[in-house]
Amino acid sequence: MKKILICGIGNALVDTEYKVSEEEITKLNLTKGCMELNDKENHIKLSSRLRETHGTVKMMPGGSVANSLYTLSQFGADVSFIGRVSDDTTGDAFINSLDKSGVRVNINQTDNGITGECLVLITPDHERTMYTHLGVSSELSVNDINQSVIKESEYLLVEGYLVTSEETKKVACYSLDIATKHGVKKIITLSDPNVVKFFRDNVLELLNKSFDIIFCNQQEALNISMTDNIDDAIDFLKIYAQEIIITCGENGAYVTTESEKIHEIPNSVKPVDLTGAGDMFLAAYIFAKVSDKSVIDRIKFANTCSGNVIQTYGAKLDKQDYIKLLKKLQ
Repeated sequence: MKKILICGIGNALVDTEYKVSEEEITKLNLTKGCMELNDKENHIKLSSRLRETHGTVKMMPGGSVANSLYTLSQFGADVSFIGRVSDDTTGDAFINSLDKSGVRVNINQTDNGITGECLVLITPDHERTMYTHLGVSSELSVNDINQSVIKESEYLLVEGYLVTSEETKKVACYSLDIATKHGVKKIITLSDPNVVKFFRDNVLELLNKSFDIIFCNQQEALNISMTDNIDDAIDFLKIYAQEIIITCGENGAYVTTESEKIHEIPNSVKPVDLTGAGDMFLAAYIFAKVSDKSVIDRIKFANTCSGNVIQTYGAKLDKQDYIKLLKKLQ
């Protein structure tokens, strides 16, 4: 029996949320509902302006993989995060928050640069658009990877965001090769439609490592398969993994395994912030899977959990909320 359920590798970011107008998204020339990268100088200017002109909704340690691991830890799973932050106040806060939540932290703090930050811009329709400065997380290297943690894990989880630089893509490939060598199951989340669109070749390089599970949303699935048909996208992704999970927002999720294909639509809820919905879905689905639940029960539990998180601000819930959700799985 493996000691750690999931080892996750991804960008260590602090999520800072702001309520903005549609016009502000347009002025920033951002693609609504997607993530785009920001340079350090522009990031500092924009971050300062947002703090001065808007009320911060919530500031929390984030990043796709870290968000999923946080949820898994609240469900009682043994998980570990590998990443890089700066030796600054923000970096300390990131580490302390994960550590207190029960996530095993394998993070190198560097004495130069700044810890990465994701500006989460929430428009009146509750959609979130992300403008991210990766900071020192973009300098994650193979020297930051603890091989023994990967070997001791049942699953390795990597995020598609890692393909946005050659160095972090190399880290992902290196870690996946370790997992393959030691029989560790592999999971990838494609992360963002723009990542798949602009770094498609890099994403395919990772997918060619062959995965046990692929998570993506509908637009990511269509972008990677270069089709406008969900069934064709599923057939394309089946080349690379045994289990495909495609989330479609209020239209539910498609799950395809070697033996079945299921589409489940969730109960309707009134969202206030879509941040973290995919990260929550992934965590809940995996926890239900390792709890030996059927595919349909996994989807229902994941839909319920992601439905809960979009009814609050931020990608995380209060401790008692996770306890209540866990009871729905039993």
